[in-house]
Amino acid sequence: MNRSKNNAFTLVELLVVIAIIGILVALLLPAVQAAREAARRTQCKNQLKQMGLANLLHVDTHGFLPSGGWGQHYVADANRGFGKEQPGSWCYSILVYLEQTALADLGTGMDPRSTEFQQASTLMNTTPIDVFYCPSRRAARGYPVVWGSIKEQVWVKDLLQVAKSDYAANTGDALHSAATSVGGTFWQPSSYDDTNTLWSKTSDPANTTHYQTGVIFYRSEIKPRRIVDGLSNTYLIGEKLMSTNVYESVDGDGIGSWERYGDNQNAYVGFEWDNHRVAWAPDQTYKDTPEVYQPQQDSAGQNNATYDRRFAFAFGSAHSGGLNMAYCDGSVATINYDIEPEIHRSNAMRYDDQARPKKFSR
Repeated sequence: MNRSKNNAFTLVELLVVIAIIGILVALLLPAVQAAREAARRTQCKNQLKQMGLANLLHVDTHGFLPSGGWGQHYVADANRGFGKEQPGSWCYSILVYLEQTALADLGTGMDPRSTEFQQASTLMNTTPIDVFYCPSRRAARGYPVVWGSIKEQVWVKDLLQVAKSDYAANTGDALHSAATSVGGTFWQPSSYDDTNTLWSKTSDPANTTHYQTGVIFYRSEIKPRRIVDGLSNTYLIGEKLMSTNVYESVDGDGIGSWERYGDNQNAYVGFEWDNHRVAWAPDQTYKDTPEVYQPQQDSAGQNNATYDRRFAFAFGSAHSGGLNMAYCDGSVATINYDIEPEIHRSNAMRYDDQARPKKFSR
């Protein structure tokens, strides 16, 4: 009798094929992941390019770069214009140049103590803007918040999730960085009615304790001609360092204070660690540890106050190898994490040491 042939695969043959497929997937997966990260890094660069151009448009309109705002007790107010009179952050001041005029105008012409203004302010503070989020770090949406003391627009303290920013303005190698709890206090008005006193306060003149050397800081109005080192040689806005523990939440078990300080409020709060970083803060308690201010890749905190302060002071990113930085001429470059500290510091200053006031030279 003729026997029919069995054309099926044997078990051994199937296992061999599966093993080969598994090996091929394992070989291809890193390449696919690398390609995706390269695309995200390019998108991040493009976003910084947009922000850089928005800053230049701000200069064309007002004659100076956006101001850093009044401090962490205030958020942006559409009725207070631009520059020193604007209590909110640089993020707010460039909204109109990012095709977000409708968002920036929320509350315009309204009584700042009315229900209508409260509703407008709430919408502005909770609406995320894609360009402010690095795609390698987190999605563009609202995130949990831990507010400090808020004046005037006190209702924002009831907001549980707010719009945030993964980018920070260059404050320089400031003698004191943002906020009021480290290195001395930046004066903030007790209310809008106290602004007559405010106009005499600044961190710009060389004879002040809080003298700052960057381009966007406490109540700043820096014109391009004052950037002596050149627009193409001076940092403008870069990615900020964050602890991986606070990507999704800033309030929880195991999250240290310094881990959350650099991302605990929102994108529109005044001069604060959330939206400003320095290349070195030589007058602070940890002035002898410049490595704290060195650009670095995101990592988890170490429950070490000295080392974890980097999350409130330093530039950094979720990318490996380096972070993206926009310069004052609108160009964007990748800054390697191993950049020499003095070069990094020099790039953050709007003038070199020869032009620095002698009182604050080192």
